[in-house]
Amino acid sequence: MDKIKKAKFSIGDEVLIISSNTRGVIEDITSYLGEGDNIYLVKVNNTSKMCIESNLRILKKNKMDFFIDVNEMAVNFQIEDKIKDIIDLLNLREANDSSQCLLNACKLQAYLATNEEYDDIEYNIGKSVTQNELFHGLVNGDFDSIINSYVFSEILKKVGMNVLNVAMKSEDGQFYVSNLVLIDENYYYFDVTLETVVYQDNKVNDDEFVLCCGALGRRSYEQFFKPLCILDFNNSLGESKLPNNIAMDDIDIDLVNKLLTLGNDISEE
Repeated sequence: MDKIKKAKFSIGDEVLIISSNTRGVIEDITSYLGEGDNIYLVKVNNTSKMCIESNLRILKKNKMDFFIDVNEMAVNFQIEDKIKDIIDLLNLREANDSSQCLLNACKLQAYLATNEEYDDIEYNIGKSVTQNELFHGLVNGDFDSIINSYVFSEILKKVGMNVLNVAMKSEDGQFYVSNLVLIDENYYYFDVTLETVVYQDNKVNDDEFVLCCGALGRRSYEQFFKPLCILDFNNSLGESKLPNNIAMDDIDIDLVNKLLTLGNDISEE
């Protein structure tokens, strides 16, 4: 029998976010991954952040009442409109075959990695993980691996794709989240966060952009990131095992970038 996984903190606890030395209050426990790796939604001033347990320290045990001070329906509409705008802009199509799945995922990763046109709106969205992560990622352009992977997965799900959020540990032991996308019969890694870092470091023009952190297999990607489990951000108790059909090898990088260059006119090779 599996060991029962418990959370170190409770909703309402005041905590210190160690990495940023800021105070916050636990709003929700979003995933039970085990001691040190549980994920919490922490309210800091008027912003909700997702934090791993090992990055938190208790300051005060104290129950609090939480209030939503924005119109949730209006926020949901804004999120849905933004997702629809991105789908239309990129011409993402219903994923009926492997070539379209690959094209959709590559287009979206390239867009999220290079887009810099965001608003800066100070909203307190409330306790909803969906609203917080999607709003701050889509509208405000907040940048971290949790937000990036969640935005990526939610947009592709709108066009019928099978996309997972996978919890990882990096080489230096830091918690990290990327995506697995089902293409044909195998899952491949896509990493918006790493793609963005590479793009910003190279400082190339958009027409010189080359996708390098998508359609990766275990042999290359898991040299740097160790997969832990699948996260379901829409279920506060969500946890599941890694699929056993993660591809071992990458999809050819030349094919990936040829798809991006030629778009929908390319036939499956």
